[in-house]
Amino acid sequence: MESEKVTIDEIEKTTTENGTWQVFLRNRVAVASLAIIVICFILAIFAYFIIPDQTPNANNQFPMIALKAPGFSSPSIKVVNLSKSDNKQGFFDKLINGKDLPYKLRVYQNLEYQDAGIMLTNHYQRQEFIPYKDLYLELDSGSQKGITKMYVESRKDNFLSTERFYLGTDKFGRDILSRLILGIRVSILVGLVAVAISLIVGILVGATSGYFGGKIDQLLMLLINVSWSIPTLLMVFAIVLAFDRGISVIFIAVGLTMWVEVARIVRGQVRSIKEEQFVMAAKSMGFGHFKIIIQHILPNIVGPILVIAAANFSTAVLVEAGLSYLGFGVEPPTPSIGNMLNEHYGYALTGKVFLATIPAITIMILVLSFNLVGSGLRDAFDVKRQDS
Repeated sequence: MESEKVTIDEIEKTTTENGTWQVFLRNRVAVASLAIIVICFILAIFAYFIIPDQTPNANNQFPMIALKAPGFSSPSIKVVNLSKSDNKQGFFDKLINGKDLPYKLRVYQNLEYQDAGIMLTNHYQRQEFIPYKDLYLELDSGSQKGITKMYVESRKDNFLSTERFYLGTDKFGRDILSRLILGIRVSILVGLVAVAISLIVGILVGATSGYFGGKIDQLLMLLINVSWSIPTLLMVFAIVLAFDRGISVIFIAVGLTMWVEVARIVRGQVRSIKEEQFVMAAKSMGFGHFKIIIQHILPNIVGPILVIAAANFSTAVLVEAGLSYLGFGVEPPTPSIGNMLNEHYGYALTGKVFLATIPAITIMILVLSFNLVGSGLRDAFDVKRQDS
């Protein structure tokens, strides 16, 4: 009879879990939002292999083509960068830090081949002479003694290219698309670390408070209520100003402002579940408190935790963007959506609306997607729906 009961319980649990995710998958808005989040995660992870400007922080500046509209393109030439070596980088180094290019790009309008070098006409209508020896060329054996005009013309595909700026350029002439994707990386990284911190602290405090009750509950609730009364941005400002503006400090600051909501929800859920018969049975069998909380209580409140985690993720993204917009967040030249808004919001009134709207729309879509996924998870884990 006991083995039959276990089998029935397992079947009911599996059916409930399958039904939960079927409800979520039927929510097309939530699924579409989840797809957007997955795409953003992929862009964030492999950013330097996707973006047009693959230099560190996408900080390749072309002042002569600043504030160009989306779709702008310009021919470019590769000139040897003497400060950089041509050594090969490892995969993870490129993945995290970008490519350390052994050449510099210069955009131009026209060029003319001469006997000793190339005469460039840039976008300021100024001319610049570049000797052939300064071009970034892969030389054949036997051509080291001298580079002729004919040889360079035959090798033009090695040092000439076209730079395309699909979302235009900013006030420094940098590629907006590249910096936007790296900004998404920063937002997602801040969200992940902040949510992880908030879940660890919130679940620990909430589960302890709800399970043990009594004076422990009163003391922890006092801590929760005091933390709850402090405005989020004020707390973040205090932590950032006290320690530094480093990105690691921002992770901790944002995470430490969101654990309170997790703790309150976990406490309420644990208080209701600890009176269930399976928890009483575990206690009568001599299981330790830690084992009961980890193995028997927390798995039954995964739904509410996932919902609050999605909501906290969107909050973390907004807080980081707000900090960077106000000048307390990620320091330039590291791109973030907030400091992109900070640098260009004034251009919205001067005919360059795209400079402000592109990062604003990006942050709106990202936050909205997390909120919609959270709403979908809330509906899927709704206890009343499962009972019906």
